Amino acid sequence: MDTGKIIDVEVLINYCACKNEQNHEKSCKSIFRESSGMMEVKGACIIFKRSLTFHYARYAKYLGDGDSKAFDAITEETIFRDEFQVEKLECFGHITKRMGSRLRRLKEKMKGQLLPDGKSLSGKNRLTDSQIDKIQNYYGLAILENLNTVHAMRQAIWAIFMHKLSTDEHPQHGFCPICEDSWCGFKKAEATGSEYKHKNNLHAAIVEAMRPVFRDLFHIDLLKKCVHGKTQNPNEGVNNVIWSRVPKSKFVQIRAICLGVYDAVCTFNEGNSAKL
Repeated sequence: MDTGKIIDVEVLINYCACKNEQNHEKSCKSIFRESSGMMEVKGACIIFKRSLTFHYARYAKYLGDGDSKAFDAITEETIFRDEFQVEKLECFGHITKRMGSRLRRLKEKMKGQLLPDGKSLSGKNRLTDSQIDKIQNYYGLAILENLNTVHAMRQAIWAIFMHKLSTDEHPQHGFCPICEDSWCGFKKAEATGSEYKHKNNLHAAIVEAMRPVFRDLFHIDLLKKCVHGKTQNPNEGVNNVIWSRVPKSKFVQIRAICLGVYDAVCTFNEGNSAKL
C-alpha cells in the first residue's frame, strides 16, 4: 500500500556540544557516533526495524538510487528474518539519467579515437550532447509508457537503437510507436501521410559504439525494478521543505532540527491545515 505520505522519520546528529566530559555519556545529545556517510544507512535500518511496532506492518519494498548501502544493510541485518525479503526498486528518474551519463562517459573515454568510418565519436553530426539528451528522453519514455510489461519496455528501448541507425535507404522503425504524437518522426509522418527525410540519424559506427551502453540498460533484471514507475522526487520535495525551515548553512541544535523536521512532515502530509 502506497499512501504517498510520510509515516516515519528518524533524526540523527553526530555533533557533541558537551562541556563537561565527566557527564558526557549521560547528557550528550550526539546520538550517532559513526561517520556522516553512514547516517542514511543507520536511519533506514532503525525505521525498518520498528515498522512492526509502529504500524503492525512490514515494509515490503525499498525505493532508492544506484547507491544501495542502506538497502544492503537492511538485507544483511535480516530485519524481518529470512521469512520475508525486502525488494529493491530503482528510482525511475535515476535510471533514465543513467543513459545520459553513460553515453557522456563513453564520449569522453573515446575522445581522440577513430571509429571504423575514420571519424571520431563526437563532433558535428556525430554523438553530440543534444543527441544524448534526446536518447535519454526516449529511454525514459520507453520505460514510463510500458510499465505493464518488461517485454514491451525492452522492445521500446531497442526501437531507439534501431531508430538512430535508420536512413532513407534503410528505414528501421519497425518497433517505433506509430501515432500522430509519436517521438519517431518517421512514424509520425506515416500516421499523417506526410513525407519524411532522415536528418538526425547516426552513422552505423556510432550506433555500434553505443551498443554496450544499450545492452546494460536493456537488461531484464534492471527493468524489472522499474515497472513501478516511481521516483525519489517526493523525498527531494520533503528535503526542500525541511531545509526551508532549518537551512543547511546555519548551525542549530538537535531540538531545533527535530522541530523543523516534524513541522515539515506535518506540512508535507496535510498542508498548512496541520498547523491549525
